[in-house]
Formats: sequence, C-alpha cells, structure tokens
Amino acid sequence: MKIKFTLGSLGIIALIIVFVISAAVVAIIDSRVTNKLEGVLWTIPAKVYSRSLDLAEGSKVNKSNLLRELNMLSYSENKNPSKPGEFIYKKNSLKIFLRGYEEQKSGLFEIFFQDGQISKVTNQLGISVDIVKFEPIAIGGMYPSHMEDRILLSWPQVPTILIDTILSVEDQNFFNHNGISFRSISRAFFTNVKAGDIEQGGSTITQQLAKSLFFTPEQTIKRKVMEAIAALLIEFHYSKEEILLAYINDVFLAQSGKRAVHGFGMGAQHFFGTSISNLETDQIALLVGMLKGPSLYNPRRNPNNATNRRNLVLGILAKRRHINSSSLEEYKSRALRVVSPNFRSETKYPAFHDLVRLELRENYEDSELRTQGLKIQTNLDPVLQDSLENNIKKTKAQLIKKYGKRLIELEGAAMAVDISTGEIKAVVGSSNPSKFGFNRSINAIRPIGSLVKPFIYLTALNKYDEYHLTTILDDSKLSVKSGGEIWEPNNFDKKFHGKIPLHVALWQSYNIASARLGMELGYDSVQEIFRKLGIDKSIERYPSLFIGSFEMSPFDAIQSYQTIAADGFYSPLRSIRDIKDLKGDIDLSYPYKIEQRIRPEPVHLLKFAMKQTFISGTARGYPGKTIESWQAGGKTGTSDDQRDSWFVGFAGDLLVLVWLGFDDNRPTPLTGRSGALEVWKNFINDIEPSAVEKNKLPRVKYVWTDKKDGLVSGEKCKNSLLVPFIIGTEPNTIPPVRNKCASRPNRNKSDVMQKLKKVFEEGQG
Repeated sequence: MKIKFTLGSLGIIALIIVFVISAAVVAIIDSRVTNKLEGVLWTIPAKVYSRSLDLAEGSKVNKSNLLRELNMLSYSENKNPSKPGEFIYKKNSLKIFLRGYEEQKSGLFEIFFQDGQISKVTNQLGISVDIVKFEPIAIGGMYPSHMEDRILLSWPQVPTILIDTILSVEDQNFFNHNGISFRSISRAFFTNVKAGDIEQGGSTITQQLAKSLFFTPEQTIKRKVMEAIAALLIEFHYSKEEILLAYINDVFLAQSGKRAVHGFGMGAQHFFGTSISNLETDQIALLVGMLKGPSLYNPRRNPNNATNRRNLVLGILAKRRHINSSSLEEYKSRALRVVSPNFRSETKYPAFHDLVRLELRENYEDSELRTQGLKIQTNLDPVLQDSLENNIKKTKAQLIKKYGKRLIELEGAAMAVDISTGEIKAVVGSSNPSKFGFNRSINAIRPIGSLVKPFIYLTALNKYDEYHLTTILDDSKLSVKSGGEIWEPNNFDKKFHGKIPLHVALWQSYNIASARLGMELGYDSVQEIFRKLGIDKSIERYPSLFIGSFEMSPFDAIQSYQTIAADGFYSPLRSIRDIKDLKGDIDLSYPYKIEQRIRPEPVHLLKFAMKQTFISGTARGYPGKTIESWQAGGKTGTSDDQRDSWFVGFAGDLLVLVWLGFDDNRPTPLTGRSGALEVWKNFINDIEPSAVEKNKLPRVKYVWTDKKDGLVSGEKCKNSLLVPFIIGTEPNTIPPVRNKCASRPNRNKSDVMQKLKKVFEEGQG
C-alpha cells in the first residue's frame, strides 16, 4: 500500500525534523555552557614576583638605589604628590603616594633619612607608622600552552566604577534583557552613526562572553545564531552578577610578546602596575575603552588613539551622570600614566627563573604551577638584578675593547646573595642575560682555580692549636710523585718566595705554599671542611686539588663561600620567600635556616687574610676606608691556561661571585684579576653596599707582626701589620732588630689567669 503525503503533512514532518535538530543543537550548546561554566573556566598560571621593598624606622637604605627602584616601578616625580604613583624626593626625605599592595593601603607617606638609615615614617596626618611596603615587580610566570595570563577577581573586589563604565559603554540594558537585546542593537547603530565613532556595541555582554568562551571569531550567520542560543542559555542558568564577573575576568586586553593579557585584574597590573582597586576613574575608562580594539587603543603603542578613546568613554560616564562635568575635564587633562612592561615572554630574568623552577619542583607538579594561580614571591632585588645584568654586559664590552674580537664569544655567570640569610638577590647565567638557554650559574661545572685556597687555609686555621696567620709556610720548589708522574707546581709569577707567613701566602695566592699546606693537613681534614661549607662532592686525592684542580658550578661555589662570609654560619641559598594561593593565604613558606658549622674565630682569621686581598693582594685598588666600611674580602681564581676567570668577594651585606670563560673551554687572556674582578668592581661600585660594623670577638686579639718572619713587630716598625690571633696562639718573640720599635705584648688579667690555671692543673696531675 502506498502512503501518500500531502503538502501539509510534509510541512509538519519538516517542522518536526527542524525542531528535533534545533533541540539537539540547543542541548549540545547547553551541555557545553554548563560544563564550561560550572567547571574550571580558566587555567591560572603561577605568577612570579620580586621581593617587596619594606621600609621601617631603623632600616638601612641606599637612597640612590631606592630612587632607581621607584623608577623601575614607574613612579613619577611631582612637586605635590596627590595621586598613586607620584613622589617628590628632597635631601633627607621622600614624600610618596603609594599605590597600595596587599595589606598596605594606598595613600600619602613621608620617609625621613639620617646617616644612611630611615629615621622616621609618617602618614599624611603626620602620625608615625611602623612600616610601609612597596609593591613587588612582576618578573614572570609558569604559563599553560595558550599563554593566557590573568588575575581572577571576586565580586567584592570589582570596583563599582568599573561596573558602571562597562555597562555604560558595552551594555546599558544588561540587567533588563535575557541575553539578546534588539533594542541595544538598534540603539548602538544610531548612537554610533551620530557620534561618527564606535561608542557602543550591539552585542550584549552575555553574547560577548559566549563568543569568547565557546566560538571562533568568524563572522557568519550560523555562528551568530549559535552565539545567541548560548547567550540565552547562559542567562537561563546563571545570575547577572555571575555573568558579569565571568566577563570581567575573561576579556582580552593586550598581547605582550607571547603572553596574552586577559581580564581587568591583569589589565590593571599590566598597564598600571597595581591592583584594580587602586585605579582611578580615568584609568578604568582607558581599560574599558580598549575592549573595542586592544591593539588600536593600546596606550603604549598608540597613546593618541588611547587618549581619545579614554576621553570618549569619560564623556559617556558624564552623560550617564557617573561623574560630574568638573571631574570630566580634570580626568581628560590627565596623562595616561601607564607603566613600562615588565616582561614579554615567560620571564624577564631567565637565569633567576630557572632557580625558582628548581625550588618549586621540590613541592609542586608542573600542572599545579600552570593552572592554580599561585603567587610566588621571590628574594630577587630588582635593582641588584638590573645592575648585575648591565655590568656583565658593560665589562664584556670593555674587555673586547682591550683584548680584541677574540673575546666576542666570552660567556659569564654571576650571583649576588645576602650573606646572613642566604637569600639570592640577583643571578646572571650568560653574558647576554636576557637570553634563554644554557644557564651557566647552575649548569657550568668548571675548575675553580685559586677559589679553593681559602678552603685549605680554613682547614689549617680551624686547627688553631697548630696553625695561625703567621705560621711560616714554605714556598720553595716542590716535586711530588702523583699519579705515576712527577708533579711540580709553579706560582703565577714563576718565582719561589721561600719562607712566608700563612696569611701572605693566601692573599698573594702562592701555589707552592698552598700545595705544601694541603698535603701537610691531609685529604681527610680538607674533605671535612668541604663538607662543613656545604660541598658534598668527594675530592680526588691528588695534590693539584689544593691549588684549584676542583670543579664546581657558580651556584655551588657561592654557597660554600656564604658560610665563610657569614662567620661560620651556614644558610642554604634560597630564591623563593613564600607562595600564596588564589585566596591570598600562605600555601608554602621558605623560612630562613641557619646552622653554625665552624667556630667564628678561625673564620675571622681567614676573612682577615681575604681582606688583605683588597689591600695588598690580587684585588688591590680600593681605598682603605672603603674596605673597612664594607668589611670587604675576596679571592681571585684562575684555572690552568687561563681558561676560567673567577672572583668571589663580600662587601657590606652582600656576597657576589663572578665567572668568565668560553663554553668550549679554550684559553682566554684573562686572569681572575683582569676579568671576573672587573665585573665585580663595576657592579659593587654601581650599587654601593651599605657599611657594616666590624665583628668583634672576645677570644681574638690583634698583635703587630712582621710580614716576612711573622714575629712580633710594632706600629712604628717597617713592614708591620696588625694581625688577629685566637688568644693564647699569638707570637711573643721580639727579634733583636726590632727591640726599639716593637710593641711589648700586654699581659692582661685573662692571660695571667689562664697561665695560673694551667700551672694549677699540672700541679694536680
């Protein structure tokens, strides 16, 4: 039997088919909408920040470096600071309008200076406050593959003026429509024709959100229909506040290199260096105005376009009576006040970023770092980092000028750490510091040359009943059978220096005396000091070890010197200060750790000898007052055939290490003094470390001794030096030739009591 279809029945069937297909499409879109919006909307990358600068009464401060940091934070000088990001510096005070950061509220403060310290901090009412905190600098992130960067805002964090501005420009009828507004489309058309510019958009905020979250940017009727359906479904499932908040966090505002800036929270940070809550109306207007053309109205690339667009948005706010006419004119007269971009890829400082990654991987998976929005505050000091980068480049240019094009491929690494805490303040892993790739600060394992010698001499001085600074060492010719061959070390000057005091052998960096001392001490004793300094690597039992045949990375080398610079107190080096979750709660902290591994007296003696490196040795050249002010000390290092140039030195509260050499290990024309030391000096001269007090130890006394024979001398005797000794180990012999000028040893009460105690104990035996 044949079934006959009438035209009407065919129409019904067609309608049913259309209905079924439409229902299926709606169901699919509905599923996508709910799955997306009820799941994890965005993967939030971990953000990496420098340390925040905290200033309190009594804090040491370098005013020049403070002003450099304000410039890096894009603060501008104004005779009468009245807006966030403005300051005025006078001779002994800094008046500044802080942008605000975490618990630090935005406001006007004044900081007073006296003798290199902060004497007082007051607020705008003149009332003393305990501390002010400057915002840190964003220096990088751990990004997912799409490289989207955002800071999520919660509804209470969204300023009312931001909501008013978005709705006035993008969707005035937002709270009255159901996702699609034909009225908005027609009104926007006529408004824009009348204005001769794009004042309003036709799509609702809900449609824009649907387009961003679910669809490609293609302009087709099919896509527009799908977008409209999605908008209706979003409105059906979610409240207006939830939709608006999602939009505020989702919008695209700028492209910074590979990094895409999304959301007004990140936009505020990216363009103004502060949180959205600290922005003023003109700044909000600028960000909202960018929505119609993030590239066209980018204030850095197109400041004129951005200014005109901002002023147009401000005009809309005035029409809607969100601001009055006088405020309108005042806002329109303002400069854009955007800050300089901090970084355009994954990080501004690749070498430091590598260290942060290594520490993070001890506690976090990569997926956590790329998705959970962690806030990582590091110990990086942006002024020191900037200076270290500039000065390794500057010194390389100077060396090329001096030695020629053969040094064009010269590479380098450098690190600066806080002596007491082990906080890593700055790191450079290449002579081109912004270059990604091989990080020499942690991965270049190189012979350290004479940098090993302080470890050998500390081994001796730690046996203070056997060795002191004027113990006589032998620097005559040495022949030793090692590895089946005769080993005969040479000094750098190719000379022998006979009998010399221990401290002279160190600051003159004599190889032969050092080798003899090491062999006398024994490999086991030296290995024990290596361990105390944080060197876990086993030593090879060859005498060449004692003059530098030992390989370390710059990171490991500066870690071992931290214990020396800190008077025998070991602190593991740390790049991270703390980590907070999206809510701002501490997720993980990296507390300061300290362990006394060596008595301070032997280390004090060693540091005295290292200070002589600056006064008379291989790092000479600084005025005596400067050396004393910084309590400076250091050591040069040069490996065989001058393949490696090293210098490590402490000045003020900083310990700084520099390495220079070629990646292919070919010889250079540089010694530690002519290469790495030059980087160190350029950096230290630039940042001007703060003065520190000399460490006074009750068990140490100073005695005038002769630089040649190490016996008692006097201030008026030629060739004399005031040398520290652990009490009871100082020399007492005065040669006849110095009878008239020598200082007589003081027999103080403690000396007498110690001798009486010794006699008494012997009598009891």
